[in-house]
Amino acid sequence: MTIEELTWLLWATQGVQKRTPERTYRTVPSGGARHPFETYLIVRNVSGVEPGIWRYLALDHKLVAVDLTRPDLMDETVRACAGQAFVRDCAVLFAWACVPYRVTWRYADRGYRDMHVDVGHVGQNLYLAAEPIGCGVCAILAFGDQAMCDLLGLDRREQWVIYCASVGKKG
Repeated sequence: MTIEELTWLLWATQGVQKRTPERTYRTVPSGGARHPFETYLIVRNVSGVEPGIWRYLALDHKLVAVDLTRPDLMDETVRACAGQAFVRDCAVLFAWACVPYRVTWRYADRGYRDMHVDVGHVGQNLYLAAEPIGCGVCAILAFGDQAMCDLLGLDRREQWVIYCASVGKKG
């Protein structure tokens, strides 16, 4: 996979189309424009991007390195993804962490339901954007909550991984 293809997928799943002082309008819908997700990437094989863990900053449309030092990163990722061996061979694993406060301050308990609907839109856009660039996607719900948070360095009291997807070039 190329960095240009990854950039396209990031824009399609969390890209900012317009900003106002109150909200951002992105490529995916979100109830109340709350956009409660942070996108993390576990990169294995993307030209122009060093293997490791990255975070996508949607407002700036850029990647920030989180951890580029783990020699067994893909083995750790497979373990965090309930032993699903195919994860080891993906070009990149998308992991969306939700920040519940972004929706619950406004919508209380309903915000938790809204987050699940919103992440479905994100996943759908990944599938739709991957097809024209010759990539395949496999959405993943089978992962250990704490294992994935540990892998990404997240504090589960503030945010946690809600959805993952492996992406790679088709045969």
